[in-house]
Amino acid sequence: MVASIGIDFGTTNTVLALAQADGSVATARFTLDGTTAGGCRTVLTFTPGDAAAAPVEVEIGPWAIRRYLAAPAECRFVQSPKSYLGSRLFQETRIYGRAYKLEDIVAAFLGELTARAEGLDGPVPACVAGRPVTFWGSDPDDGLAMARLRAAYGEAGLGRPGFAYEPVAASYYFATRLTQDATVLVADLGGGTTDYSVIRYGIGDGPPRVTPIAHRGVGIGGDRFDFRIVQNAVAPLVGKGTGYRSFGKRFDIPAAYFNRIANWHEFSFLRTPEVLRDLRQLARQAEAPERLERLLALVDGNLGFHLNHRVTAAKAALSAADSVVLSLADLDVDIACEIARNDFDDWIADDLAELERHLDLVLDDTARAAGQVDVVFMTGGSSLVPAVRRLFERRFGADRIQAGDEFQSVAKGLALIGLADDRRAWTYDGV
Repeated sequence: MVASIGIDFGTTNTVLALAQADGSVATARFTLDGTTAGGCRTVLTFTPGDAAAAPVEVEIGPWAIRRYLAAPAECRFVQSPKSYLGSRLFQETRIYGRAYKLEDIVAAFLGELTARAEGLDGPVPACVAGRPVTFWGSDPDDGLAMARLRAAYGEAGLGRPGFAYEPVAASYYFATRLTQDATVLVADLGGGTTDYSVIRYGIGDGPPRVTPIAHRGVGIGGDRFDFRIVQNAVAPLVGKGTGYRSFGKRFDIPAAYFNRIANWHEFSFLRTPEVLRDLRQLARQAEAPERLERLLALVDGNLGFHLNHRVTAAKAALSAADSVVLSLADLDVDIACEIARNDFDDWIADDLAELERHLDLVLDDTARAAGQVDVVFMTGGSSLVPAVRRLFERRFGADRIQAGDEFQSVAKGLALIGLADDRRAWTYDGV
């Protein structure tokens, strides 16, 4: 019987872990049309429902994607709500006549998540929820983000969970591998953020003695790497770097178009009659009209999800291959390019430098040099990027780096914290 659940609510994917009273833990499965996954894409669709029983119907993850791809004009597609948690610019949005605050959207997702998770039957047991060390966005408000998360969990019927830093939860899961006292650095490289925690573990009889030492976070993760691929490989094919003429003068094609196709959660902002009208006008005035026609095909065809999926797949393939071809030709869009891993490494070089700068800061906070860290636990999907792994191997040596369960360790750690007698030492209530 499930005794505790952990929810790693992510920017791109969300993982729910189920811990049994005996200490065993596994991730919940989600199955659609015979395909089963251990995580759920953090997306929702809202569609008009029965006016009396359910004015608006909500679907999440693969169910939402299926609904959206079948009839994009007949639903409202919401992506990456975690990205806005700390932003005061997002107050509410109206969906089919109803006002939704951000916490309402997150609550709708969490409610469907627990309802569809296989192996979670009956009342939801104790819940421990993850949070990043630093929320994503421009000047994020930590207090606002946590107030929204706390409200969303309550509205979803999950009570008042304990919240734990995501890298701390990963370290709790990884700590079962330790056989002696160790100073541990956890690097959680997710979709929206990279979070660091330094923790001292004392290993003896019973649970490890734990001393959290320092935490740091930065808003750089897998989505930033995707942005670099779009900006450098795709955007030049759809007009970046070209111009148009108006009243006898030359102007650059506005960068906002390319920024929004590169930030996948902003792509929908381009699909308005006004933007489509402006793009058609630009195509008539452009130096390279065929490139603007490709941009129009992307936007008018509502292919933002497809573009994001192909870019993410290309990035993953570069973890093993020296080059990969990214193409949308099968969707009748004349976009195809070869991406070399060396070029990708160059594109993300500034991001890696910023990750290393924050790594130095968290080590400074501990008054420890890199050589005084005994073990480095790397988790999160972006830890699989070879250039990221090389950064840590250069700083700490390959022999001190441990990894595994890159996509599930945070959720599993959260669920196991829920079983701990000293749970309060690991969590707080989000106030």
